[in-house]
Amino acid sequence: MAAAPPDRAARWTGRAPVQLLLLLVAVLAGTLLFPARLVLAPLGFALVLSALLFAAERWPRGFDRLFAASLPVPVWAAAAALLALAFSGALTVAERLTAETAAFALLTSLCLPWLVALAFDGNARRAASTRLRVPTWPLSVLSLLGLTGAFVFGGRLPSAFEAAVFAGFLVVSCIVAVVVPLTLAQVRGRPELDETFGGDAPFVSVLVPAYNESDYVGACVESILASDYPTDRMEVLVVDDGSTDGTYAEAAAYRDDDRVSVYHRANGGKHAALNFALSCSRGEFVVTVDADSVLDAGALRTAAAKLDANPELGAVAGTVVIDNPEGVVGGVQALEYVLGINTLRRAFSHLGSVMVVPGCLGVFRREALVGVGGYDPDTVTEDFDLTLSLLKAGWRVELSEGVVYTEAPFSVSDLLHQRLRWTRGNVQTLCKHRDVLWTPAYGSLHRFTFPLWACSLLLVPLAGALVTATLVGAALHGTLPAVALATGYFVVVLSLVAATALDVSGSDWRLLAYVPLHVVGYRQFLDFVVFRTLVGLLRGSTERWESVARARQEPSDAPSAGVRAPADD
Repeated sequence: MAAAPPDRAARWTGRAPVQLLLLLVAVLAGTLLFPARLVLAPLGFALVLSALLFAAERWPRGFDRLFAASLPVPVWAAAAALLALAFSGALTVAERLTAETAAFALLTSLCLPWLVALAFDGNARRAASTRLRVPTWPLSVLSLLGLTGAFVFGGRLPSAFEAAVFAGFLVVSCIVAVVVPLTLAQVRGRPELDETFGGDAPFVSVLVPAYNESDYVGACVESILASDYPTDRMEVLVVDDGSTDGTYAEAAAYRDDDRVSVYHRANGGKHAALNFALSCSRGEFVVTVDADSVLDAGALRTAAAKLDANPELGAVAGTVVIDNPEGVVGGVQALEYVLGINTLRRAFSHLGSVMVVPGCLGVFRREALVGVGGYDPDTVTEDFDLTLSLLKAGWRVELSEGVVYTEAPFSVSDLLHQRLRWTRGNVQTLCKHRDVLWTPAYGSLHRFTFPLWACSLLLVPLAGALVTATLVGAALHGTLPAVALATGYFVVVLSLVAATALDVSGSDWRLLAYVPLHVVGYRQFLDFVVFRTLVGLLRGSTERWESVARARQEPSDAPSAGVRAPADD
C-alpha cells in the first residue's frame, strides 16, 4: 500500500533547524539590550537541562545511576544547607560577603529544604523525622538553578526589574532549548502508521457524558457517526447526567442507529457518568468525547491506529483546536492552545508522558483504564488525575494527530469560571500525586514533565507578578522606557516562538496579533486566577463549578419547554 502523504507537522521538520537557529539568534540578541550574563546564564541552564533530558531518554540506566540515587530527607536538607554555606564561604574568600549576599545565602538554605517539607503538607518536623529517601535529581536541578542565579547576580539580591528579566529569559530559554527540540524529536520520531488496520480494526466504545448540552450533543454524535472508522467496529454510548434541558431528547433521536445507546441517570458528576458508560461498554479501546466537541472525520481512525501500533501506549490525546477564535477572548485562547497546550503536548509526547488526555478526545486501552480503576471523584479535573494514574502505572501516553474541535468561552466571566475550575483541579491533582517528585521509577514524569507542570502552575505566576510589579514601579519612578524596551523584546521573541508553533500545527497566522496580550494582559489574568485559587484552597472554600454560557444555547434558568427527563437507566 502506498504511504499516506506527509502531514503538515512532518513537512515542518525540514524547516525546523532554520527556525530553531533563528530562535537562538533572537535570544542571543538580548545581549545587545541587557547584560550578557542575564542572557547567557539562563540559556546555559536550559541547554544543560535539555542535554540531560535527551541523555536520560538515550541512556536511562546510566542516567539513573547518576541521578536516581536517593538521600534520606534530613541528609537532603542538610546537603542543601551546606551548599548555601559553601556559597557563603566562597563569597567570603572573594571578599564579596555583605549583608545582601548573606541574606541571599540564608534564603537559599531555607528555601531548598522547605521545598521538601512542602511535599509533607508543609510539616517540616515530619519531613525531618521521616524515613523517606529523596532522589538527588531535584537537588541537582535546584543547585544548577541556584548557581545560575548566583552567576548572574553575584550573590546580591536583584532588583524587581532584574528578577523579572531573569525569569523571562529562563522561560524563553527553556522553550527554545528544551520544548522546541523535544517537539522536533517527537515529529521526526513518529512512525508512519498503516491506518487501514490490515485485518479487523479494534472495536471502540465512544463515551459521551453530557450535562445540559442541548444544541451541542446532536452535532457531537453526528460527527462521531460520520467518522471514517469502520462502522461495524464502533459503538456510541451517550450518558445524560441529570440534565435539565433537552439534552436527553436530542441524543435519543439518534437511537435509530444501532450503534448508539442513550442513558439517563441522576446527576453525579462527569466522573460518575464516564464510569457508568465504561461499565456498559464492550470495546477494546475506550474513547471519551465531550458533548460540546466535534470530531474531525479522521480523528478516531488516526488515534486508534496510533494506540493499536504500540502495546506500551495506555492512551493517546487528541489535538484540540478552538473552533470559535473570534474576538479578543477567543483569539488569545486559540493562540494559547497552539502555543502552550498542543506544543507542550508534542514535547511531552516524545517522552511518552503527556500530562493530560483531554476530555474532548482521549483514546484509552481498556486494560489500562480499568487497571487504574477508571475515573476518581477526588479532583475536579478528572482527565488530569486519570492521566497521571496511567503514567504512574507504567503506561506511555502520547499525542495523536487526530483533531477535535471545541468551543472556548467567549466572555471574560465565563473564561474566569473555566480557568478557576481548571486551576483548582490542577492544584488538587498535583497534591494528590506529589509522590512523583521523589520516585525515580516514574521516569520522565519524575524528571521533567511533572516538575515543569508544577513550576508553570506555581512559579510562572510568581514571575508574572514580578513583571506586573515592575511595570507599576517603573510607571511610578519614571523608568518606564527601560521596561517598555524589555517588554517589546520579549514580545518579539515570543512572536517567533508562536510562529514556529503555528507552522507546526498549520493554524491561522492571524493569531500572531494576540502575542502581545500573552505578555501583558492575558498573562496577568491567568496569574490572578492562580492566586485566587490558592487563596480559596487555603481558606478551605468549596466553590462549585458552574456551566459557562454557550453560543448556541439561549440563556435560561428554567428547563426547556416540552422536555421531560426520562426515568434513570
